[in-house]
Amino acid sequence: MSSRKIFSAILLLLMIMLVSESLFAQRAFRGRIVYNITYPGSNIDLAELQELPERAVITTKNDLVRTEYSSENAGLSQVKISDGNTGEVITKLEVTREKYVITRTAREIRNNLQNMHQPEIEFTDRTREILGYECNHAIARVVDENGDIHESDIWYTNEIPGNAFNFDSPYNEIPGLMLEYEIRAGALNIRYEAESVKRRLFVGGRNFTVPRDYQPVTYEELREMLQGNF
Repeated sequence: MSSRKIFSAILLLLMIMLVSESLFAQRAFRGRIVYNITYPGSNIDLAELQELPERAVITTKNDLVRTEYSSENAGLSQVKISDGNTGEVITKLEVTREKYVITRTAREIRNNLQNMHQPEIEFTDRTREILGYECNHAIARVVDENGDIHESDIWYTNEIPGNAFNFDSPYNEIPGLMLEYEIRAGALNIRYEAESVKRRLFVGGRNFTVPRDYQPVTYEELREMLQGNF
């Protein structure tokens, strides 16, 4: 893939980082959730689409949530570590063998969400079962930069509190873990569908640490460095 395509794919990956899923846990949840990711209705180049994550594996221990994105085709690696207790989010990103880490405080996350098109959430009385969990339904409506209104369905379960998973996303008012949902980010429409939920797994502390060989940067600094390299 050309350098321009690599750069475009990296920027799209960073966009996913800024809007993807993760008030304090009502009760501890320890386990793993696996999502399949698709991009229906996204207005991006096919080559860029093929570089985007196809899968997200979430490992959680109490208020700590680790989300690892993967793709069979991409040469990019992204891991997000969210702390529902402090509101801090750390993202580890490997790009062309270089390792970077971006740390966002609770205030920075709030400011970022305020600058985005905020969805209007309508809770309905619909329910359905997903992976053995009773799920409630909500509709998210968002107005894009062209003034067009987009609606998407959210299916979430109150059996697993959603605060640790949702606090850094536009869907932070959803009270339970979302098992099926879509989220818009510019030209991207990202759909998450839970494939499995496993509870009470042993989760080691190393899942939530950052090795010393990762270079601390801000989102803006990384963007500038990538523009210079590509």
